[in-house]
Amino acid sequence: MPPEHPGLTEQDVIAGGGWHPGYARVLAVASDADYGFAVVDGNGDGAELEAETWKWDGGNWDGASSSGAGPLDDLGPLQAGGQIGDAYFAYGRAPGRREITITFDGHPHQVPVSPYGVWAFIKIRTSPAAKDSAHRRLDQ
Repeated sequence: MPPEHPGLTEQDVIAGGGWHPGYARVLAVASDADYGFAVVDGNGDGAELEAETWKWDGGNWDGASSSGAGPLDDLGPLQAGGQIGDAYFAYGRAPGRREITITFDGHPHQVPVSPYGVWAFIKIRTSPAAKDSAHRRLDQ
């Protein structure tokens, strides 16, 4: 069942994350139910990225955590992000691609690649039996 609220957007990340809209750019954003994830280039130069998790609080999106993700040029094809609540996230770089496929929780998921060549994925685990294997697949 889809959430009864809007998904996380680039505008939510810029405004709610306190980023300067004249410099920062959201390289990729994804959400599933009450959880969101974004990759942000805070200065717009690719020198230092931030990986951010977000949570819906019943009225808007609130930043839950932020962690340095290194420079854009060093971003590999798969960075296993981690977990927020029951949701797992990952991100990476796939220049020249329009989408990638991730297997998570025993199912393939088509993930769009942004015009910046970066993708973001977040999904709530639905199969308790697949918890460990799903997380390992994101880590591989």
